[in-house]
Amino acid sequence: MYLLFIFTYLSVLIFLAVVIYKFVKIATAPVHLRWELYPVPHEKGRASYGGSILEEVDWWTKKKEKDHLGELKVMIPEILLLKGVWEHNKELWLGSFPFHFALYLFIGNIALFIIAILIQITGISPFVFEPKSFWDSFWSIYRTVIDVLIWFGSILGILGAIRLLFSRIVNRNLAKYSTASHYFNILLIGVIYFTALWWRIVDTNMVINLMGFYLGLLTFSKDIAMNIPVIIPKIGYSHIIISLFFIIYLPFTHMTHFFAKYFTYHSVRWEDTPNAPGSKIAERVSEQLNQKVTWAAPHIGADGNKNWIAIASSAPAKEEKK
Repeated sequence: MYLLFIFTYLSVLIFLAVVIYKFVKIATAPVHLRWELYPVPHEKGRASYGGSILEEVDWWTKKKEKDHLGELKVMIPEILLLKGVWEHNKELWLGSFPFHFALYLFIGNIALFIIAILIQITGISPFVFEPKSFWDSFWSIYRTVIDVLIWFGSILGILGAIRLLFSRIVNRNLAKYSTASHYFNILLIGVIYFTALWWRIVDTNMVINLMGFYLGLLTFSKDIAMNIPVIIPKIGYSHIIISLFFIIYLPFTHMTHFFAKYFTYHSVRWEDTPNAPGSKIAERVSEQLNQKVTWAAPHIGADGNKNWIAIASSAPAKEEKK
């Protein structure tokens, strides 16, 4: 069905366009006030005992060596295992971890489908092969791995969604900060997990059918597009359409934290580039200090003409006694 293919292409294009726009917007935003808390994971040879380059005399003149492996040791457990949530809110982690990890499994499955199609259309693997041959065994194992990930990911995701909803409804402290969008997002992703599980239950050839769908997407095959209504059940259509809606919807929500957290860590928590004269960061800070201030708060003393340098170097305005 051409409409389904077109909707898929549009969904991916909208997702990429909005994500790239937001990424560039954040990356080019004014310099954020950084934490200046040590140690930071990329402090080579010092992070392990809580030290920093500030131990050195004239530290700003010394060449900094970053330990990128140290950053990965912090980032990977945080991304995959939600280590921060575990340390600060174990009750929330019980739902948040399976909910997010299931999403990682689904994303991994998408990658496996794309790799499988690329292996075929590039000629590495023939489309037709002899029974009990190498490629017969290879694709049998490959499809089994995808199938296991579908079962495990969908069940894990459903359990995580139920637990998250339970926590946000029952936990009074969490309920205070839960908005309608939080509940909607959990339900939407939960429905994706549920429809995937339902599809797998009613369709034993789900993996093969999905491979046909991806083959059509990547080859723009008219024949495959015409045959899709026959091989994909209604629940399969529902799952694909809901998933595509989620892909369009995601970049317009706070769920963009999946890439925005990169800036939280690297531009706020771990940013420790010296603000040395003539450096790029000094130029950016200078631009911000020369901005005209239009704040309305009377204690700031802004008139729309003074910049931050003038305001910061002058005595605070005295409030009139009433």
